Amino acid sequence: MLKIFKFKFKTYDKCFTNFFQRFINSRSSLIIESNPCERLHEIYRECLEKGLSTNKPFDIDLEELRKEILDIMDVQNGSAVPIQDSITETRFNQLEQTLENFQENARQMGVIASDFTTRSQEPLNQKIHTLISGLHEMDHLKNQFMDVKIPLELLEYLDQVKNPQLYTKECLARTLNKNKEVNGKIEMYKKFRSVLLKELGEEMPNDTVLYRNLRDRKETSPQDDMEIDDPSD
Repeated sequence: MLKIFKFKFKTYDKCFTNFFQRFINSRSSLIIESNPCERLHEIYRECLEKGLSTNKPFDIDLEELRKEILDIMDVQNGSAVPIQDSITETRFNQLEQTLENFQENARQMGVIASDFTTRSQEPLNQKIHTLISGLHEMDHLKNQFMDVKIPLELLEYLDQVKNPQLYTKECLARTLNKNKEVNGKIEMYKKFRSVLLKELGEEMPNDTVLYRNLRDRKETSPQDDMEIDDPSD
């Protein structure tokens, strides 16, 4: 399963990297209508979701993540999509479409400018006006995304022409390492407590016994408080 996942990820990553490099190349005369890696992305996502649902790495429960964190309802089970999610999806789709149009216009303007002739002046002027309109539109949309926080590290990935999903992968890896580190510290503190109680028991046995009794009472007191006497007694 892991080998299949890695193969699908590498296939999609290679496709996306090649596509992205051609897309931002101002000298490219290719007009890209859609993302050629969309189908590979669907296959990769299905494989990823299947792996998360089956193996649950990092104790990730995919369904719980959808319900509690992403607040996504399963439409296939007959549940309606929340209104808030619908509004959020609409604004992001609008922003995505605006950015794609702006990038495509900027790329086409670069193509015109790189091979400029006397006939290119009018199309170039039109592209400049289109870019200005796109900037005005994005400035108008910015107030809808004041609540969205984007990690600066993600922008560095984009500047380096890297797949943004690599950022998610490395975040999960760092989280796993941090989790191991924290668990290691917890185990060390547990061992330290055991050794400390042992040493205290040898040096101050009476005080240690008193401490253990008080600790046991505190640990059992919440359960005792929850017990309710039977009225029939």
